[in-house]
Amino acid sequence: MFERSPLILLIEDDPVFRRLMVTYLELWGARVIEVDNGDEGIGLVGKQAPDLVLINLLLAAPSGIEVIACLKQRYPALPVIAISARLKMVDVARALRAGAEDYLIKPIRNWRQVFDVMAACLGSSPRRIWGELNEHLAFFRRDDVAASRLSRGLRQRPERDLGGWHLSWRQSTPWLLAEYIRLDQDLLLLLAEFDPLSMDTPVVMALMPLLLHEPQRQHQSGSLLNHPGRTLEYINRLILDTGLNCRMNLALYRLQANSNKVVLANGGMAGNDWLARCDAGPLGAGTFSASQLSYPCSFPFDLTLHGGFGGEIQLTARHGVS
Repeated sequence: MFERSPLILLIEDDPVFRRLMVTYLELWGARVIEVDNGDEGIGLVGKQAPDLVLINLLLAAPSGIEVIACLKQRYPALPVIAISARLKMVDVARALRAGAEDYLIKPIRNWRQVFDVMAACLGSSPRRIWGELNEHLAFFRRDDVAASRLSRGLRQRPERDLGGWHLSWRQSTPWLLAEYIRLDQDLLLLLAEFDPLSMDTPVVMALMPLLLHEPQRQHQSGSLLNHPGRTLEYINRLILDTGLNCRMNLALYRLQANSNKVVLANGGMAGNDWLARCDAGPLGAGTFSASQLSYPCSFPFDLTLHGGFGGEIQLTARHGVS
């Protein structure tokens, strides 16, 4: 039984599986809202404020991936668990990159495991995230084919719209990553360069949304993501505690739409004086104390960053795009 009676939104178009899932959820003490399409589910999140969302990836338009991405843009602290009958690592990676906290495979035979996954998401902790990361790493270390497929699937779109923001970027190598998180009206940019010689690099790149889960969860309580320096320290500590053999250069920018300011924390990137003044060094090399700076900016906001492994990122963020 759940410790309290959480409100769970189930977005599932298979009526037989939906009924079975509702039966178990109510048996465990949850209150359940059930819908069969993504549009209705997105609308109900704003009205009902569920504690957790379960969603089928193979929904008709909008797809499960599209719904997850939309929910994470609007409600970054809301835990989402993807469900699918397709056991392909590329689908798992896509769901996690869209923001899902976990991934369940149909047909479900171990319902105790489902309960444990949901309970962990409802009461998330860094300890649980460390365990999940290690499980994923162990799989990719055993399966070279899966790791190669994952590497090929990491290519990012050169442009993206995020509700009032438009981002475009170019990269010089495949070992560069840009993640974007909406924080109310602001935007958090995570720009990272990874070691191309590390065997853990592909999976860490694919699981970066999972690394950011705890900061996202804590955002509504005014912690972590509101402070890029503390977020940088958290990510570095998580890398060290899980024993990841993956060094990275990473900069966090919070673009403040209403005040035309940017708050910056830097771990190993280069490109201008602001970066140099708060550089804490690469992540994964050891513990460090990250500082952050705030300075005025204008939109469009242009960045050119260089990493220690020879990569370059060019990014432009525009605000007020409908």
